[in-house]
Amino acid sequence: MSAKPAPQLVAEVPLRPMIPALVLFGRDDAGRPRAAWFDASEAKLAAHAAEVMNLRMVQLADDEQRAFADQFTHGRVFSSGRAFVPYVRRELFPRLLELAGVRADPDAPNPVTAAKEGPPAAANTQMSGTAPRPPATPQPPVSPSPGSFVGHKLPRDRDEIGLGSIVLAHEGPDEGWWEAEVIGINGTVHSLRWRDYPTQATILRRADELALLPPGKA
Repeated sequence: MSAKPAPQLVAEVPLRPMIPALVLFGRDDAGRPRAAWFDASEAKLAAHAAEVMNLRMVQLADDEQRAFADQFTHGRVFSSGRAFVPYVRRELFPRLLELAGVRADPDAPNPVTAAKEGPPAAANTQMSGTAPRPPATPQPPVSPSPGSFVGHKLPRDRDEIGLGSIVLAHEGPDEGWWEAEVIGINGTVHSLRWRDYPTQATILRRADELALLPPGKA
C-alpha cells in the first residue's frame, strides 16, 4: 500500500490592520453630532458619501490624530453611496471642528440668536394704564407618585429598572444602542430621554426593548 502524501503546509497571510486615515463628521437634522473613521483604502468611497450626506471630511495627519479618531466607530459605505456614521459624544465634536479648521460650528444652536428671539422683559413691555403682571411663581419639581418605582441608577438586573435608571435603548437598525434615562413608566412601556441629548423629544420603549449597561460603565 502506497503511503499517503504528507499534507502541504499553507502559509497564513495575516490580515492587514485597518488604520484610521480620515474622518467623516457632521450633525443630523436634530443637531446631534455624528462621526466615523475610514482607512486609506476607503477614502474615495468615503469622500463620495460625504458629498451625498452633506458631511465634512478631515484627513488625519499624524499618530496623535489617528489615536483620537480611534475613539469613533469604523464607518461603512453602502452600495447606495451613503455611509454608516453613528452618533458620537458631544465633547469630542469641537476637536473634530478644530482638525477641520472650522472656528465655529455652523450647525450648532446660536444662543445669542435665541436670546434675541425670546420674549421681551416684562419691565420693558408695560403699557400705559395696565398694572404690571406679577412674576410667575416657580413650580416645584413634580415628585413621583406613591406607586412609582424609583429604580437603581445603574441597574444590574431588569428588576432594578425604574424611574431615574440609566439603560441602553436602540434608536434604529443603523444607529446602535445609546444611554437613556427612564423618566416615566406606564405598565410595560417606558418613557425615556437620551442621556447626552436631554432636550430631544421623549421616546417610548417596551421593557423588552431596553438593555442594561455593561458592568463598570458610568
